Amino acid sequence: MEVVVDSNILFSALISGKQVYLDIFRAVDVYIPDFVFPEIEKYEQRILRKTRLGNTFREFTRDLFTDVTVIPKLAISPDSLARAYELCRDIDEKDTPFLALSIELDIPLWTNDKSLSEGLRNKGYNKLLGSDDIFAFMGQK
Repeated sequence: MEVVVDSNILFSALISGKQVYLDIFRAVDVYIPDFVFPEIEKYEQRILRKTRLGNTFREFTRDLFTDVTVIPKLAISPDSLARAYELCRDIDEKDTPFLALSIELDIPLWTNDKSLSEGLRNKGYNKLLGSDDIFAFMGQK
């Protein structure tokens, strides 16, 4: 299975520090746009404040990102970016790079953003997975 991972999934993984995220990222081909790094930097202090990992946070983060393929924006076609923008602009423009990568690679977007999921489905875009879908794929609850 291949998925594009939305920033809310990455943030959940970093804050919770749950082993299940490492297991999923190892079992599934995970792609992210390089746009995620400025977003992580923007919320770095909040993530560090909320994480339950303490001294093992940096090790967990390295392990998590070891199994991620980062795709630079310049590798995403203007058509995919334009289509993603049209779909996201009245939902949340910040999700455009994630959706554009999903469109470009023709693989699902894994997100727990309910307004994004509902909005995209209402517009006919259905290549979406929630954590429940991923956990079911992994045989987890």
